[in-house]
Amino acid sequence: MNLIHRLAFRYSGNILAKALVRPIYRMFVACKLNQKKRVFRRNAKLLLEKLKEALDSNGILFWLEFGTLLGAYREHGFIKHDYDLDIGVFFQNTTMVYDVLTKAGFKLIREFKVGDDGVDGFEQTYEYAGVSIDVFFFHKDENGAYCNSFSPFEGENKNLSLLQVKKISVPYKGLSQILFEGMILNVPDETDKYLQAHYGVNFMIPNEHFDYRKEATNIVWYTREERIANSIIFE
Repeated sequence: MNLIHRLAFRYSGNILAKALVRPIYRMFVACKLNQKKRVFRRNAKLLLEKLKEALDSNGILFWLEFGTLLGAYREHGFIKHDYDLDIGVFFQNTTMVYDVLTKAGFKLIREFKVGDDGVDGFEQTYEYAGVSIDVFFFHKDENGAYCNSFSPFEGENKNLSLLQVKKISVPYKGLSQILFEGMILNVPDETDKYLQAHYGVNFMIPNEHFDYRKEATNIVWYTREERIANSIIFE
């Protein structure tokens, strides 16, 4: 976490400091986000090619997920306001994913984990050529499959080391293949129903202000007493 972020979190409870720092912080965040989007547009395809080569050559099954899947299905390309890639992998491949990607030159920059083994919640973010990729680890169940994702507890944005866990369920029925950005890639069967679970019935209508808390129907939030995740930042 850089100096600007540290100052923002440190003084978030100080009204005067917030008033003074907020405009600078917002400008900084907007500048960084625009920079990430430019790098993404330039290098996203390169990252995906490198990722596919590394995982395919080691027999690790993966598929497009979340925003990357939405872009492939709806836009037939990357979403214009996106700045990272999302893929799904089955949980049993966690160790292999790390070994294979780091050997291929990817850098692990973030990790969210519940407990020591991560079986109750695990997510990683890697970086390559300035573009980040979120790896979501899935478990199969009687309704399809599910993964976990993580965010600060409401009102606790200063504490980024302990995070709230949410369970995201999907109607997983297997995988199909599509041609995307010149590559043959895996996507979930019945992709329209899969995306509807993530983004609601209007997922085919672009919405830069989409709020998953209001639209997604497939999320269960765990209380602090039920489950909590640790966050490790490597960058």
